[in-house]
Amino acid sequence: MARGQDIGVFITGAAGFGGSHLAAALLERCYRVTGLDVTPPSRAGLLRGALLNECFRYLWKSVQDVRTEDIEGHAVVVHLAAQADAPLAFESPRYTIMQNIDGTVALLEAVRRAQSVSKVLFAGSGNEIGRARYTPIDEEHPLTPHNPYGFSKAAAEMALEAWRLAYGVPSVVMRSGVVVGPNMRQEVFLFRWLRNALHGKPIVVEGGKQTRDLAFIDDVVRAWMLVIEAPVELVVGEKFFVGSGEEYAIEELAEMCRDAVGSDAPIEYAAYRPGEEGHREAFSIEKARRVLGYAPRVSPKEAVALTAEWVRAVG
Repeated sequence: MARGQDIGVFITGAAGFGGSHLAAALLERCYRVTGLDVTPPSRAGLLRGALLNECFRYLWKSVQDVRTEDIEGHAVVVHLAAQADAPLAFESPRYTIMQNIDGTVALLEAVRRAQSVSKVLFAGSGNEIGRARYTPIDEEHPLTPHNPYGFSKAAAEMALEAWRLAYGVPSVVMRSGVVVGPNMRQEVFLFRWLRNALHGKPIVVEGGKQTRDLAFIDDVVRAWMLVIEAPVELVVGEKFFVGSGEEYAIEELAEMCRDAVGSDAPIEYAAYRPGEEGHREAFSIEKARRVLGYAPRVSPKEAVALTAEWVRAVG
């Protein structure tokens, strides 16, 4: 019997970068997948293959309108739907909170009335810990968000814990830093830097000394699959950092982008984003190694190079 046969997985934000990669991985292993997204089916280009698969069902709706009957029959829920851009959160904090907190609560309320769900995976963010009190940062580190986006993700994570303790919603938190690779969101700084470097335009670095954990999408999806396929008692109620486990300053990543495309584009420096100075992503992935058997296969340098190939192809 194929591994995922007769097992249903419900993905919010399925038409996005992470959701589309995860849907493809699940369908390859013969899972039944339902994807929910506000993107019209005709524009869900990242799901082209999935939409043709008889094991995939697409719900064109917002997570804020999700119902228990949408979820019933699925063993696993993966919550990826979000306003995912920190710069937008500076200009539209209330919209960001509406999407990331209210959307999460709507999903939790639908899940807690469903009888079939054994795991709810939540895509957390490195922005939830904006001021490290110690390093390496492990899963026990308190939430210390430093911008509106980080606050919205931290509050959503706290909601999952509250609904787990109050109602038994079986949540698992999966935190990552910057995830890159083919079909990544073009609003992310690394895409803009690679595109500018390819065209000889300046790479604008906001700040420079703040750090990021850079992970390749295939590694992150592999970690999600490990949790989806793990025994419930091993993962429910747990948090995991999944990334490269390597810390790089933003200015180092800018140099890495230039090297990846063989460019001498100038690097220009601008002011830090609000709250960004002092931000570190010195994440420990030891718990994911120990509990899940997770090990990243693509280094940050290789991840940038592979992403650069895709950016070159899309122009």
